[in-house]
Amino acid sequence: MMTVREFAKHFDLAWLAPDAQEKDIIAACATAAKYQVNSVNVNSCWAELAKKELAGTGVGPSAVIGFPYGACISECKFLELERMVELGCTACDMVVNIGAMKDHNYKLVEEEIRKFVEICKPAGCDTKLIFEVGFLTDEMIADLTKICCGAGVTYVKTATGSQAFPDIHQVKIMKENLSGDTKIKVSGVPRTFTLPAAMYAFEHLGVSLIGTRSAGKLVAQYAEYLEEIK
Repeated sequence: MMTVREFAKHFDLAWLAPDAQEKDIIAACATAAKYQVNSVNVNSCWAELAKKELAGTGVGPSAVIGFPYGACISECKFLELERMVELGCTACDMVVNIGAMKDHNYKLVEEEIRKFVEICKPAGCDTKLIFEVGFLTDEMIADLTKICCGAGVTYVKTATGSQAFPDIHQVKIMKENLSGDTKIKVSGVPRTFTLPAAMYAFEHLGVSLIGTRSAGKLVAQYAEYLEEIK
């Protein structure tokens, strides 16, 4: 069994609501620090505040890029990435150009992903590529996973949470096509994400990281569970 601390490091606390306010980000950072999760994932306008609030806590600030549609021009994504890396984000989660993927414009997709890694890797910033699997066929999910692994992306990530929710079948396709050091992050599930679902994902689906607003609550529930089974 994982310790509570080990379990906590499998979570990013995501606060990505379009109406998020300063008080929300400060509260999210306090929760993340209390439960020692992996990072707090915010829209890029809040990254500087998250870095300030998380200083000295052992929890990293992370930012989403091209969120939530992935449809901005590549130069905008690259500028956003560069600013977040300069700021000191420990991870960036970039949305793939979904339309390009559906058009099989793999040249554009691969160029964005390789530049993503090129900008982040030298700074030790983890790269998480958001698929938005609800829009993609099984074949596209497999192909995109392989592209990410070939480029050295740290995590392949299921969804933004603004569109269709991912399912187990789609996560299994990602797992089947993993290679190298690339891992799986599950995100974009309902905020009622449960402890049994998280434990199943870690133990049986090859998931290494979960992004959810409920991260603190799930860590607290896991601590209670360990006490119950002593």
